[in-house]
Amino acid sequence: MARFLLVFKPTGTGSGNAPAGSGAQAAELLDGLAPVLDALSAEVDHRTPAHLGALLKQGGEVQRMQLFANVQSQAGGRALELVLLSREPMGLRAPETLKTFERLVELVHAHLPELDLMFRSDRDGPCPPPSHGGRQSGGQPLDAPTGA
Repeated sequence: MARFLLVFKPTGTGSGNAPAGSGAQAAELLDGLAPVLDALSAEVDHRTPAHLGALLKQGGEVQRMQLFANVQSQAGGRALELVLLSREPMGLRAPETLKTFERLVELVHAHLPELDLMFRSDRDGPCPPPSHGGRQSGGQPLDAPTGA
């Protein structure tokens, strides 16, 4: 079973810009995903103020994928977690799921530029480190240039 995770933090402008800790902020973050979900032909099958679940039928029943979005409260404010799941085996890096995951990353950057990518599981490991809050030890977002 393939599982890919993204963690984004709002920059303070645009979606999720309601007062910190408010349910309105969580709803704004999820509402901002509408064009991303449309582009992926995702059908939302479950929604609460801070969570949504959607089905993506990219390659028929065999390649059915699920996308979960959760708005989490953290010490530094809200974070949007996106999890893409499929039945595709990870032994070969789940190429179809990875392709959809990469498209998901591109769509979020295009439609929600006010979100900073803090963690990406295909590059950074299976789980964000709890002590770093999704940041490198130098304090830069994980997608920031390293100068190497």
